[in-house]
Amino acid sequence: MDKIAAFFDVDETIINLKSMFSFYDYWCREKDLIAQHSEYAAKFKRDVQQGKPRELLNQEYYQQFRNVSLNELNEYGQKWFHECLNKDNFIAQAVAELRSHQEKGTIPVFVSGSMLPVLQPIADALDVNVILCAPLIIDGEGFLTGEIGKPQTIGTGKKEAILSFCRGEGFRPEYCYAYGDDISDIPMLEATGHPVCVGSNKKLLDYAALKGWRNI
Repeated sequence: MDKIAAFFDVDETIINLKSMFSFYDYWCREKDLIAQHSEYAAKFKRDVQQGKPRELLNQEYYQQFRNVSLNELNEYGQKWFHECLNKDNFIAQAVAELRSHQEKGTIPVFVSGSMLPVLQPIADALDVNVILCAPLIIDGEGFLTGEIGKPQTIGTGKKEAILSFCRGEGFRPEYCYAYGDDISDIPMLEATGHPVCVGSNKKLLDYAALKGWRNI
């Protein structure tokens, strides 16, 4: 019998917020980095307005954590989860689909541009054991360099990540499922045999209608 995976984007698919930004807000409040947060937010806004590619925006986000220890990020990821998220932050229909897959023996997999310290407590809460996420580069002493590796798990990088996972673990993508909420998730959705759209993004839903995809 073929193994089947269900790949889930996380932000605005499993939870109704952007985990990276929510965590960074929390981190800066806890660390009294208000000036750093304001500077980053202003630059991010300018970069978006100027059309800077999402891949570069993602790289710049992780530079905010240069020289921070992975252990400390793990600690604050847990604190963020317990202090900032509650049951109302979980998207009920997507969670129900995930639970249904688990009951059938399908392996749920998170695929997100966010990082493991932020995603791990969400995965733990939902009994998800596989996470494909931002490949943080850690130095020999356990501190983030501020750089990330490849593939970046956003856009086409999500497709690369899940296909690599399928090759390595013996899954056939045409039998697998994928869930996403944004047009940037289309490469990931198209890589599987059972794409599912979550939410009400009009551009994604219009594309899904042309393809005959399911939406929840």
